[in-house]
Amino acid sequence: MSRETGCRGIARRPLLARTALPSLVLLLSGWLSACDRGPEWAIDNSSAGGTGTGGTGAVGGSGGGALLAGTGGRLPTPTPVLPPCTLFNSGVPVFADRAFSNDRPARRELFTWTTKEQIQELRAGSVLLTRTERAGMGPGYAMQALAELGMQTASGFAPDSVALAALLSGPQFAKARYAWPEPWATRVGWPGESYGDQLVRLVLRPDAWLALYNGGSVVNVVDMNNTPVVAADALAHPERLAGVYFVQESDADGPRCGGSFRASGDGYREFIIGNESMIEQWSLATPEIRARIESDIALVQEFFDRMRPCPPKFDVQDWNNEVVCGWSGQVAPDELGAYEGALAIPSAGYLPEALPLATLIEALQASLFEPDPFVVVPGP
Repeated sequence: MSRETGCRGIARRPLLARTALPSLVLLLSGWLSACDRGPEWAIDNSSAGGTGTGGTGAVGGSGGGALLAGTGGRLPTPTPVLPPCTLFNSGVPVFADRAFSNDRPARRELFTWTTKEQIQELRAGSVLLTRTERAGMGPGYAMQALAELGMQTASGFAPDSVALAALLSGPQFAKARYAWPEPWATRVGWPGESYGDQLVRLVLRPDAWLALYNGGSVVNVVDMNNTPVVAADALAHPERLAGVYFVQESDADGPRCGGSFRASGDGYREFIIGNESMIEQWSLATPEIRARIESDIALVQEFFDRMRPCPPKFDVQDWNNEVVCGWSGQVAPDELGAYEGALAIPSAGYLPEALPLATLIEALQASLFEPDPFVVVPGP
C-alpha cells in the first residue's frame, strides 16, 4: 500500500488451465456451476428404466430385472442427501507458508502498490519516499494513532513508548510508504480506496530496526531477526529505525467507516517505511516483480479452485473481527485459516467468496507488465 496513492468441497475439478487466465465472467460461472446446486444433485430415479420390453418397469430398463415390490414397478424417488460441508482436503493449504505472525513481524522484503503517475516521479527522481500524505485523505490513521500516543502524559503510559510514538509520527518519518510482504494481500485494499496497480519492491538493510505498535499503548522495537532492541537504544539511534509495523485491532463497538485513512472499527495491519537510508534497494518493472505477481495469481487461483465447490458465507464485519482476533493466536491448520493468516486487510475485497476472489485475480492480472527494469540503491 502506498501512502500516496454451506456445502464446502466435495470433489475438486480444475477450473481452467494455468496458461489461460480467466476473465471475471468465466471465474464466476465456474464457481456457480460447482456451488449453486441444490437437491437436484441427487438422482431422481422416479422413471428409471422406463417401461421395459413388456411395458413393465424394470431396474435395468430391459424388462429382465426384478421389480421392486409395492412400487408398481417403479423405483422410489430417494430422499436427496448432500455430502457434509467440508473443505476440499488436499493436504497442505495453499497459503500455509504465507501466514504472518504479529509476534515475529520483521521482514526485509516488502512490496508497495502505487500509481502510474507516481511511477513516473520515481523514475525521474530516484527517491522512493517523497510524500507526507495522500491527497485528500491525510497521512493515514496509523500516523494519527501514533501522534496521539506520542502526546500522552498520563502515568499509565511507558515514557519510552510515548517518546518512540512521538518520533515515528514526527517530521523525521513524515515521508513514508505503506507496504506488506505479500503483493496480492494489498492489491484491492478497502472499498473506495485504490492504492494503484504498479508494484514496487523494496528490501530493508540487514541492520535496520523496526518499531512495533499493537494495542494502542506500547511501542517496542526489534531488529531484522525479530530480536528485541532496548527502547533507549532505539531512541539514541533513530537513524536505524526503518519504520513501524502497525496493527489496528478491530473494535466491534467502534465506527465502521472502513479503510486505513480513517478511524475505523475494522482491523488491519501494515508496514509503514519512513526512513529511506534503511532501504538497501528498491525496484520496479523488473522480471522478478512480474514473476512474483504471476506466482500470486497462481496462488489465489488455486485457493479459488479449492474453495469453489462450496464457499462459506460471511458477514463482512464479523469476519473482519474474527480474522483480526485470529492473528493473535496460532493459525488454524486448514485452507481458510492459512488464507486469513496471510491477510493484511480483511476487507470486503478479500472475503473468501466468488466475486471478491475473482475480482482479486483480475486485478492482479491487470497489474502484469512488460519488464522495463528500474533499480535504485539509496546512498548512505
